[in-house]
Amino acid sequence: MTKRTASAALALGAVLLATACGHARAGTALPDGDQASAYVGAKFEKAMPKLEDSILAARDVTNSFDAYFRFDEKSLKNTITSARAGSPESRVVHNRSQRNPDEIIDTFTPAEGTLEYLYLGPEYKSLEPTSWVSMKKPDVGLVQPCVWGGVLSVCAMAQSVDSSYKADKKAVRGAKSSPDGSIELTVNVPFSQFLDNRVEQLPADLLSEVGPELKKAVIPTTIKIKPDGSLDYFTMAAKFSGDGHNLELRYDFRFTGKATAADMPKLPDPSQVTNLPDDNAKQDFYRRLAQLQGS
Repeated sequence: MTKRTASAALALGAVLLATACGHARAGTALPDGDQASAYVGAKFEKAMPKLEDSILAARDVTNSFDAYFRFDEKSLKNTITSARAGSPESRVVHNRSQRNPDEIIDTFTPAEGTLEYLYLGPEYKSLEPTSWVSMKKPDVGLVQPCVWGGVLSVCAMAQSVDSSYKADKKAVRGAKSSPDGSIELTVNVPFSQFLDNRVEQLPADLLSEVGPELKKAVIPTTIKIKPDGSLDYFTMAAKFSGDGHNLELRYDFRFTGKATAADMPKLPDPSQVTNLPDDNAKQDFYRRLAQLQGS
């Protein structure tokens, strides 16, 4: 099973628009049918821009993302932790496989200079003669947060939720307000939207096995937003079968604390760095990385 390498993702900025909606007291009984659907839809449309702001505007924070995906007997289980701190901002992403402790990739984008650095764990030591590689910083990586690996997956999750709602407003199954002012949203996301928005990028051989039954399978998704509008947690979890296959997945994202300069690694010794001087070298590196991960 391949693991996601850093790649461009759709920005979340223009995804979700706020609309005017009414309010209801926590615990108020709701009517059935269309009125209840309209209520939860209005709550959803009001709450989701707060999630957008929480993801895009958060600064000096640490994040955690746990991913588990099983397709029949093939599976991955990864933990990605990240931090962003300072002004101008530095960022670091730690990607760890829970199956193989040697599968390690760290990405460090310091505020200073023009280079971004990748640390290659033991599983990837055959890629280059050194344990670090460097490349030119991406033009948008420090401007558009959803292009950054620390929030890449949660942006894809939010996009899949939004796409599901646009396709069928009844995809939103609940919008519960708590007495403290927090809101918990529940949304049914079709597996087709999960794939289309690249929450997980399946290799071609597995993707070809996904037929109409699996595409229609539903992934219950829960989003909790704190009273101040910041994200508490974002979870997608499901276990289903179809087209002769058995699938199970769980994806969890949350902000975990305040980041400081102490969360950032030191710049590697130049003798331990292989520089990728241009786009051709960078593309060749990621091609070889994908091949190694796919094997």
